[in-house]
Amino acid sequence: MPFLLSQFLDACRWIGALLVLSVHATNIFVNLADIMSAPHAAPVYAWWFVVSWELGHQAVIGFFVMSGFLVGGAVIAQIRKQKDFLQEFLIHRFARIYMVTAPAIALTFLLDSTGRASFANSVAYESSLFTGHLSFEAFFGNLANLQGIWTTWFGTNGPLWSLACEFWYYITFPLLLLPFARNYSPTLRYGGFALGAVLLIVLSIPSSFFLAGYSLWIIGSLATLVPRPLIRSRWLALAIYVVAVIPIRLLVRGPNLAAYPWLLQASDTLTTLLFVNLIVTLRYGPLEGWDFLRSTLHRTFADFSFSLYCIHVPFLLFLCAASEQIFGHGWATALATPQHWTVMAAAMSASIALAFAFSRFTEAKTLAARGVLRNAIRRLREGVAAPPPAPTKVTGEVTKAKARAQTERVS
Repeated sequence: MPFLLSQFLDACRWIGALLVLSVHATNIFVNLADIMSAPHAAPVYAWWFVVSWELGHQAVIGFFVMSGFLVGGAVIAQIRKQKDFLQEFLIHRFARIYMVTAPAIALTFLLDSTGRASFANSVAYESSLFTGHLSFEAFFGNLANLQGIWTTWFGTNGPLWSLACEFWYYITFPLLLLPFARNYSPTLRYGGFALGAVLLIVLSIPSSFFLAGYSLWIIGSLATLVPRPLIRSRWLALAIYVVAVIPIRLLVRGPNLAAYPWLLQASDTLTTLLFVNLIVTLRYGPLEGWDFLRSTLHRTFADFSFSLYCIHVPFLLFLCAASEQIFGHGWATALATPQHWTVMAAAMSASIALAFAFSRFTEAKTLAARGVLRNAIRRLREGVAAPPPAPTKVTGEVTKAKARAQTERVS
C-alpha cells in the first residue's frame, strides 16, 4: 500500500474515533437544547454543526469502508493468488477483535457496576437505553459478538454494536468466496460456502444494520479491484466528498428521516462511494504532496483508536455520574454553562489517556495473541495427528494380569 494512502487511513481512523468520542461527550455533558433559540458564540455553533449525530454516523460508515478495503480486500487478493489464507486470516481477525472487545466488556461491567453503586442518584444511568442491559444474556451475547443483531449491547457500551457487524463480515466474507479458492479441496470450498450462507441468513433475520452495513463493507473491499482512479486530483476527490457530507448533515436527520427512512441508506451509499473514490485516487496518485499526512502522530493515535472507540462511553458516563455527585443531581441535563464545557473537555482528555493505557495491555498485544493462537492450533493438530503410543511389554503384561484377575472374580 502506498505510504500516503496508509497515512491517510491512519488519520481517518483516529479522527473518526475522536469525532465519535466528541459526539458522545457532548450528548452526555453539554445540553445545547437552546442552540436555535438563544444566542451563542461562533465556536459553539461550529461545534454543534461538526459534533453531531449525522457526522458521527458518517465516521462509523468510514470505519466500515476502511475495514472492507483493508480486510475484505486482503481476502480477495489472497484468493486471486490461489494461496492458502483462511487459517491465518481467522487468527488475525479473532486476535484483533477479542484482544480489545473482551477486556472492554469486562471494563464496562466494572465501570457500570461501580458507577451505579457509588452514584445511585445520578441521571447518567436513568436512560431507558440502558435498562436491562447488565444481564447474563447481554454479557454472553456480546462475547459472541451478537450485540445489535440478536442481543442488546452490554451495559452502557452502545458503540460495540458496529464491532459485532464487522466481526461477522470477517467470518462470512471469506467463507462465501471460498468456491473461488481452487487451492482448497472441494469439500472445504463448498462446505465453507454453505456455512457462510447459513450464518448470513441467520444474522440477517433480526432487523438491524447488519445487511445495510455489509453492502457498504463490500463496496470498500471491491475498491481494491479498481484498476485506475476515476478522478486524478485528490483535492477534487476530497472536495466532492466534503460537499456531499455537508447537506447530509443538514437534511438527513429528525423529521426528514422519520418521513423518508430510505434517506439514511441512500446517503450512506453515496458517501461510501465518494470515500472509496478518494481512497482509490490516493492509491494511484503521486507520492509527493499532502505533507500534513506524513507526521508519525497519525500512526501513534491510530494505534489506540480501536481501544478508544470500545471503552469511551462507559467511562464518560461514569465521569458524568461522578460530576453529578459533586455539582448536584440534574447537573448534566441543565443547559450548558462554561463549567459543563470545561468538565466535558477534561472527561474527553481522561478518556483518551485511559484508552492509551488500556491499549498497552490489549491492542498492543495483538501480535503476541496471534502467536499464541498459532501455537495452540499447531499443538491441537499434532495431538490429533499423533498415533496412539504402542503398548510396551510391561504395559501388555499388566493388562493381561488385570484381565486374568477380572476373569477369576467373575468366575
